[in-house]
Amino acid sequence: MPAARTAPLRMTARDARRLAITSQRLVSGPPATRRGVMELIRDIGYLQLDPTNVVARNPLLVLWSRLGTYDAAILESLLAKRELFETPSLILPTTDLPIHAATMRAYRRATDPRPARDLRGRGDNAGGGTRAERVQRWLTQNRHVRSEVLARLRREGPLPLTAFEDRAIVSWTSGGWNDERNVTMLMAILQRRGEIIVAGRRRGQKQWGIPEDWLKDARPLSGLALEREATLRAVRSIGIATLKQLKWHYAFSRHVSQRALDSLERDGAIARAEITDAKWKGTHYALTDRRKHEWEERTTLLSPFDNLIIDRERTLEQFGYFYRMEIYVPPHLRKLGYWAMPVLHGDRIVGSADPRFERAEGVLVVNRLVLQPDAPRSVMRAIERAVDELADFVGAKSVRWARRVPIRAAPRRFAAGLRATPPPTQRSAARNRREGTSVS
Repeated sequence: MPAARTAPLRMTARDARRLAITSQRLVSGPPATRRGVMELIRDIGYLQLDPTNVVARNPLLVLWSRLGTYDAAILESLLAKRELFETPSLILPTTDLPIHAATMRAYRRATDPRPARDLRGRGDNAGGGTRAERVQRWLTQNRHVRSEVLARLRREGPLPLTAFEDRAIVSWTSGGWNDERNVTMLMAILQRRGEIIVAGRRRGQKQWGIPEDWLKDARPLSGLALEREATLRAVRSIGIATLKQLKWHYAFSRHVSQRALDSLERDGAIARAEITDAKWKGTHYALTDRRKHEWEERTTLLSPFDNLIIDRERTLEQFGYFYRMEIYVPPHLRKLGYWAMPVLHGDRIVGSADPRFERAEGVLVVNRLVLQPDAPRSVMRAIERAVDELADFVGAKSVRWARRVPIRAAPRRFAAGLRATPPPTQRSAARNRREGTSVS
């Protein structure tokens, strides 16, 4: 039976962009207090972990873009008090455990070691990522290592990665950065299964431990209740999106579904959104009871892994801004820079700045500034203020511009009423999604 539709929400492209920005708390942010940081993370859904530290770690930058200068120790305190918890690639609110415990439960069932006889004729562990079938085979072949790690953590309490020897019989082979890093991969897999946790950090090094009561007592949601809660949380944090775009939300993607959207629409919690002055692809959804955040014009820099822009195709559609990270691009071929941070100016992305914090000198160096062809000339002063605020946050004593005169990006054809490039291919989109995955 088709879903009974709530009357569609009609809005302009500008209104839709502002809805996305306010939903991500990039305007009208909470106070930079412990309670404010916790509120913010609940609203945006997650903080993505990544080892790159050119300016500061991604979780700290995502918070800075919304709060301005704040005490970075607040985040560590929230983790220590178990108000937040970690997966291999995300920091998540513990209040969302009913959703994420369901993810852990499903992963455990899919990767539980099998009897050894099931492996006859299956070959080695070459290629692939951390897909469940591959992990299941690898854990079965190395079940003794898993047992030893868990037994030692129960006996000795939290321990760092370096406390464990590599006793794997079959190595983890990928051809990538994690090739032969057997202990690292085992810890990431056990963490995803919910068998171990990051119990704390010592001198920046993770201390691994056995799950505590807060995780053991979590009651996973299931079925439609799980899908509805995950889908509602995704819509609330993104603001306006299609089913495909909601499935990109890293915290909830596994459980977002069309049947949940239909159910929420029948209940009047969400409605379809019509963009009146642009042709955006697909059916878009938004909350019917949206919180009112007063709009404010502000300028800030966004981490390459910021939740607002991590879906590159959505960024292209809604903001007309084509963005790709260039970490793995040879220096002479880079157009934006190694750590190019998009500049959010009001409700538009007007370009990017490529900063690097030279810690030994105490200097924040801006290697390159690239502006969109239609970026206003007056934006330079606002960008300079945003860069100064970033320098203050990371503790730089001064800012050095390699070149103050911005480079103007080449004009691109119009897409959805905004200047943009043609949409990326599915393969390039998938590759850029993987930019944010970290299991170390």
